[in-house]
Amino acid sequence: MLFFPDYFSIVIFPEINKTLYFNFNNKIIVKNYDESFNFSLNESTIVAIYGDSRWGDKIHSEIVSQILKFNPHVVIHLGDMVNKGDNINDWEKFFEITYDLRKRSYFQVVKGNHENPSDYFDKIFGVKNYYSDFFGYRFIFLDAESGINKCIEFIKNYANEKSIVFLHYPIFTVGPHFKDSIVKKLKILHEIFLNKNVKLVISAHEHNYQHFVFNNFHYIITGGGGAATYNKVLNNKNLTFFSKVHNFVILEFNNKFVTVKSYKYNGELLEEFNVQY
Repeated sequence: MLFFPDYFSIVIFPEINKTLYFNFNNKIIVKNYDESFNFSLNESTIVAIYGDSRWGDKIHSEIVSQILKFNPHVVIHLGDMVNKGDNINDWEKFFEITYDLRKRSYFQVVKGNHENPSDYFDKIFGVKNYYSDFFGYRFIFLDAESGINKCIEFIKNYANEKSIVFLHYPIFTVGPHFKDSIVKKLKILHEIFLNKNVKLVISAHEHNYQHFVFNNFHYIITGGGGAATYNKVLNNKNLTFFSKVHNFVILEFNNKFVTVKSYKYNGELLEEFNVQY
């Protein structure tokens, strides 16, 4: 059992200090500690991505087991790690299930709406809009709840020609969250991504798998990390693949392209495609 103080005077879950990497002012920071960092592209460079695990512990555990088979260098959780941000039991279970992932991989996170109230998230991770440079690619992590203008400013300031963007809320969706006000507001980011040549954007929030293509710009939703799956509720001409299934995504990196592979929670391949850089 993990110990939690009645007030936030110490950093809880101290093991996270060694696994959360982000880049600030051209320096790699591990939480509040500087560290020299050399993480280069090789023949089996793997990143695993999933979101919306929430209270679906059985499925979440199976997805973690499947991801571990790929020996990923980086694991990204796209938010809604827990069902209630102020429920300490939820956090304990999340860190129990993800222990081996966090032990073996660099564990990056995006804040979801279910991390609210955010006191625990802020104390554990303390990140909103940030980026990490891996294998010559730039991973940009956005917190839409910090404000659309802040997201736009961050993209304009830090996106480069080899950027991949990760956020909890989708830009495009055919799921029930298309009605969300914050999702509607995020549409403005599409033009920003086009202008900055951001070719791959990956989000969650919808509990299914979706893939949209706009002239070789790709939008992925992988929100099937454990919570109950959602139906498709409308059509979109740019939607190329949809599956109401628990899922995760694997990225394989090359100097000129990224291979995207989506999998069902049991390891069955759903889709595979390349994004040219």
